[in-house]
Amino acid sequence: MHPQDDLLIVEALIEYARERELHDPDRRDRALALAEDVAGEHGLGLEDALWQIE
Repeated sequence: MHPQDDLLIVEALIEYARERELHDPDRRDRALALAEDVAGEHGLGLEDALWQIE
């Protein structure tokens, strides 16, 4: 997989987490943790990962 694919996954997980904010906080937290893990594999935080997407 290309690194940009991982960043797209991070973006999708963040959007999913926002949708779960009120109705399913456990899934929100899991999605954000996974997004942080994927971004971290590239040495990025969540905000930086979003800025790196082409």
